[in-house]
Amino acid sequence: MPGGRPPKFDPTINYYQVLNVAPTATKAEITQAYRELIRHTHPDRVSDEAERKKAEERCKLLNAAHMVLTKPDLRREYDQSIRQTAVSDALFQRYTGNGPTQQSPYKSRSNPVAPHLTRAQKRANRSAFFQLLLATFIFAAIIMVIIVVGSLVAGGLHAFFS
Repeated sequence: MPGGRPPKFDPTINYYQVLNVAPTATKAEITQAYRELIRHTHPDRVSDEAERKKAEERCKLLNAAHMVLTKPDLRREYDQSIRQTAVSDALFQRYTGNGPTQQSPYKSRSNPVAPHLTRAQKRANRSAFFQLLLATFIFAAIIMVIIVVGSLVAGGLHAFFS
């Protein structure tokens, strides 16, 4: 944490999904969604202790989402953070064929993960594998050239000074 200050938001949580609003939602739309959700989720509406604890956690999450998304400077910083995360996740997936290693419990997937890969995904995985394999061979060839040239130069210098 730079400067020792606590983080203003959790970049692993998609606050737009928490409030079920679009990233283009206005402050009024965000507040309306927040009020609707908090009304149905409030812990005072639940009598069971276990359910009350869940409702309290959900309310904390709703409050955090509302606070971040209704403050323009904080929302801008949050949006930049999730854009950076999206880019790094896309690069990770492009070169490994996998999604990010950790899925936040607060993020929801709109489509469940299919048990099998589609033909396009398999082709993309194969392509990424061959690109990495080619890069490895090129790297190894460059190292071998450096070693050979280095030994020739060392041998030439040895003969020159002998």
